[in-house]
Amino acid sequence: MANFNQALGNRATDLIGLNNVILESALYLEINRHSFCPQEVWQCTPSVIIAAPDNFNPDSGNSESTAPVEEVKPVPKPTISPPLVAPKPTPEKTVVPTENISQPRLTKEADLIAAQRAWKYFERNWNPQTGLVNSSHNIAWTTWWDQGSAVLGIFAARQLNLLSTDVFRQHINTLLKTLETLPLPATGLPNKAYSTSTAQMQKLNNTPDPEGKSGWSALDLARFLLALHILRSHYPEYSDRINHIVAGWKLTKLVKDGWLNGGVPESGGKIREVQEGRLGYEQYAAHSLKLWNIQATKALAHPPSDKVQVDGITLEIDRRNLKNSGATNYLTNDPYLLLGLEIGWTDAIKAQAENLLKVQVQRFKRTNILTAVNEDSLDRPPYFLYYSVYANGVTWPATSVSEKSYPHLRFISTKAAFSWYALMPDDPYTKMLRDAVQNLASLKNGYFTGKYENQELGINNSLDVNTNAVILESLLYQARKKRSLIF
Repeated sequence: MANFNQALGNRATDLIGLNNVILESALYLEINRHSFCPQEVWQCTPSVIIAAPDNFNPDSGNSESTAPVEEVKPVPKPTISPPLVAPKPTPEKTVVPTENISQPRLTKEADLIAAQRAWKYFERNWNPQTGLVNSSHNIAWTTWWDQGSAVLGIFAARQLNLLSTDVFRQHINTLLKTLETLPLPATGLPNKAYSTSTAQMQKLNNTPDPEGKSGWSALDLARFLLALHILRSHYPEYSDRINHIVAGWKLTKLVKDGWLNGGVPESGGKIREVQEGRLGYEQYAAHSLKLWNIQATKALAHPPSDKVQVDGITLEIDRRNLKNSGATNYLTNDPYLLLGLEIGWTDAIKAQAENLLKVQVQRFKRTNILTAVNEDSLDRPPYFLYYSVYANGVTWPATSVSEKSYPHLRFISTKAAFSWYALMPDDPYTKMLRDAVQNLASLKNGYFTGKYENQELGINNSLDVNTNAVILESLLYQARKKRSLIF
C-alpha cells in the first residue's frame, strides 16, 4: 500500500522524496506480508516456494510448542458465481444501477458528518480518466489492495446516499472500462502496481514497468476480488462485465497446494513464486477468494499456530515468524476488522477478535493510553508503521518495513477505531475510541490516519484511501444493522 507524508498544510514535496516514500511503503508488502526463502531455513526449489507447516524451521524462531489449531468453520454461504467462462466482448450499453427499495440510512448526526468527511478523500483522489483512486492523497499510484478499498468505499457511499445514481454509474463504468483494457504482464495476473492516471503498469517505486516485472500479490488481488464480488452481488447489472474481466485473469496462480501464492521479482526480470500471508491476513484473503470458487483450503484450516499470553489475555499467533520464515507474524486489528465488516466472523475468528479487543482494553487500563493498533501510513519518517499487539516474540511492537523499532510513534488508528465501534457498539471502550477520532479530518481531503499516543506529536496527518474507505464501510455496516457487506 502506498503511503505518503501528507501534512496538514499545503507544503510541496519533490519527486525524489515522493518516490522514496512510495518505495518505502510498498516494500512493506514485499518484506512483511510475503514469504521469502533463506536457504538455511526453507526447503526450496529454484522457482516455487510454498510455506507449509512441514517446511519451515520453528526451532530457529520462538520456542513455544504448537497448540492444536481449531478447524475454521465455513462462513455463512452468500451467493457465489459459478465457475467463470472465457471472456466475451462486452456489449455496448448504458448500465443503470438498480436501487434498493429501502436504502440504509445514517440516523445519527455524527455518523452522517463522518461519512461526508470520508467521501471528501474520494472527491479529491478519484481519477476521471481511469476510475482508479489514488492510494495516498495526490499521488497517481495504486495497488490492488487499495483499489479493493476504493471500490468498497464508493459502494458504501452510494448505499449511504452520499452520491447520486449518475455519479455512481460514472465511477463504476469508468473503472470497468479501464479493467476491460487493463495491460497485463505475461503472468496473466494484474501487476502489483499501476498508475491511477494512465492505468499503465508501474513498479513499487512508482517508475514505469512496461513489461509488468513486479509480480503479483495474492493478498491484494483477493481484496480486490472481494470488492468486485460485493459490487456484482448488490448491483447484478454489472455481473456480466465483472465476470468477463475476471475470467481473463489466471486466477489459478493465486493458490498452490492449498496455500496463497504470490509472485516477487528477481534479477533478470524473472518472477519467483512465494507463499503469502500470516494468520489473520491469510484467512481474510482465503475467505475472499472462496467467493470466486478459488479454494485455499490449507490457508483456511491449517495455519501453524501457537497460543501466547499478552497482558493476561490468550491470543493465537502464527508460528511462522521473521526468523524462521523470512516474514513477520504481525498480530494487528486490520484483517479481523475487515473480516467482520465485509464477510462475517466464523466462531474461531470471532473468539480471536474479541480477545484482540480485550487486550487493547487491558493496555488502556494499565497505561491510561487509548489503544487501537494497526498497519498505517505516517506523516513523517519512516512513513509507514506496523503497530501490533504481538510480533516476533515482542508485545506492542511498532516497527518499520526494515524492522526498526519506533515506539515513540505508536498511534491510535482512525479506521480501527471506527471499525471496532461499528462491530461492537455496546462496548464502552469502542465508544471511547470512536469519540477520540471523530474529528480527525481535513476540511477538504478526508480523514487522517490517526493520532500519536504521544500527545506532544499530535495528529498523524497522513491521508490514504484505506482509512477513508474503511470508515465508509464501517458506517454502512452500522446502517445495515450489523450485516456484513457480502450479504
